[in-house]
Amino acid sequence: MKFSPLFLFLLLSISLLAQEQRSIHQSDLEFYNKRPYDKGITEPEGIISLQFDKSAENGKIVFGFLPYWEYPGALTWLRYDIITHISAFDFQIDSLGNVTNPSGWPWTNMINTAHQNGVKVIMTAVNFDASQIHWLITNATAKQNFFAKVKATINQYSLDGVNIDFEGLNTADRGSVINGFMTDLTNYIHTELPGKEVSFAGPAVNWSGWNLQGLAASCDYIFIMGYDFNGSWSTTTGPSAPLTGGGYNISNTVNTQYAGCPPEKLILGVPYYGCEWVANTNLPGSTISSYIGHPRVYAAMAQSQFYTLIWHTSSQTVYYTIPNNNKFNQVWFDNDSSLALKFNLAKQKNLRGVGMWALGYDRDRTELWTELIKYLAPASIENEQTLPQEYQISAFPNPFSSSSGAGNSSATVVFTVPEAGSSSLTLYDLLGRLVYEKDLGFLSPGKYTEPVNIGNSLASGTYIVKISTGSAVGIKSMMVKLQVLK
Repeated sequence: MKFSPLFLFLLLSISLLAQEQRSIHQSDLEFYNKRPYDKGITEPEGIISLQFDKSAENGKIVFGFLPYWEYPGALTWLRYDIITHISAFDFQIDSLGNVTNPSGWPWTNMINTAHQNGVKVIMTAVNFDASQIHWLITNATAKQNFFAKVKATINQYSLDGVNIDFEGLNTADRGSVINGFMTDLTNYIHTELPGKEVSFAGPAVNWSGWNLQGLAASCDYIFIMGYDFNGSWSTTTGPSAPLTGGGYNISNTVNTQYAGCPPEKLILGVPYYGCEWVANTNLPGSTISSYIGHPRVYAAMAQSQFYTLIWHTSSQTVYYTIPNNNKFNQVWFDNDSSLALKFNLAKQKNLRGVGMWALGYDRDRTELWTELIKYLAPASIENEQTLPQEYQISAFPNPFSSSSGAGNSSATVVFTVPEAGSSSLTLYDLLGRLVYEKDLGFLSPGKYTEPVNIGNSLASGTYIVKISTGSAVGIKSMMVKLQVLK
């Protein structure tokens, strides 16, 4: 069957539109903008400048967006010793280049504490309206007004740079137009405010129009919004930020979408939130009855303790299900195990850094900060066992000798797993009959030692010890023979 060129063009256009949705930045902003917040301008008092540049000393960046609705609560848990950049969200930009400050601005206590600890504070310039963005980046008067307003804001509040979060651009504006605008802005800021940074919040996938290599060349670095692969628009359940699997994922983003971009120009952003749907089954990839929302990582991690946390091998993320009448709530999110793999990817690719949407979404959970500490650690002092490269298993003593008086005696199994997941240890005889089983729970990548309390319950002979880890969509197993002697 032949199709006309017009039909194929329309079909491609519909496909592209179906794939590109509002980001979590926009959906969160629209939700909180409905609430009454003080947007008034307050003159700064006692704001200090950056005392030293910790990111230059570390050689890596940890860049976190801090939304106004998380201020000042997030400061209770913020680790200034780990974070290197705090991007205050949001400075709303109109089509004429005018700037509206975030609610409660200036956040003097945050700025001063950050600057005392060598942490840079960035202004996030935000606009999600395609027509307004088009006018701003193509009209010389509006553009110059915006440049001047950014300079004035940075000077007035002793800020350290600007991040441009313009989303939903017209396809025609995504290539040379936005890249030319960013080049002009970067040259202006570097000339007028030496040492200040200019960055851009870039898409995870180039659906159409972007020249990402040119965009990287036009500014100091790109914060890759490595999330929103699934959301309210999805027809089946799945992760917000799959590391692997499917047509598009984070590995594809880094290796393919941003291929040719200097790694020192890229920051990999990860989600501190998940997705929850009412699904028709409890299986991954289930069709969806309705979308519930995007729970923050602290809430998902807490709730997951009451349900079976499943490692989704295909995407290398986690999810759990909650029975809901004849349906199931499925909650997908990134925990410390899955985020560690994304941080490891950024490290392997020598990217400039990692970051998150958003600070405060982890509340008092310490696990994610721990993974960031590991990410920042020099390779020479890392614990390489944290992320083993292959499955391994051994048992000792082997042969194992039991006696009638040693009912509690046990052999020991040592194994390593490179992928996190729900795990179990089983023992089979040579006829394939199950003779011993132990649930090991959810295991992160690493090395483990597990006793097998077989005592004198087994006859002499050869048995197969099996470790399984993963989920229904992909179970990895490893086996070793154990010789039992009486």
